[in-house]
Amino acid sequence: MATLAGILLVLAAAALVLSPLVRGREAPLTDGPDRLAALRELHALRDVTYETLRDLEFDYHSGKISAADYKELGDRYRAEAVGIVRRIDALAPGARGQATPDGR
Repeated sequence: MATLAGILLVLAAAALVLSPLVRGREAPLTDGPDRLAALRELHALRDVTYETLRDLEFDYHSGKISAADYKELGDRYRAEAVGIVRRIDALAPGARGQATPDGR
């Protein structure tokens, strides 16, 4: 009887330990290096998008692109920037006004 209880206990412990591998679920990005790396990447993407919008504004005012192209590209990049900022906010709730992960 004690042997059966021991076997059941070992099987239960093994099932508990191996269940994340069997289910194939990923760990949530709640903290640690994965979350920080994702935030750094999103901040870099945001900075690139903002720079692109500044360049687009400059090109429009210098006459390099037409008004129609300016509107189309501006709308596209503004929507992209909003999406990136929303993703940053989703990963870092309550981080508004705090320093970014890269220290800025």
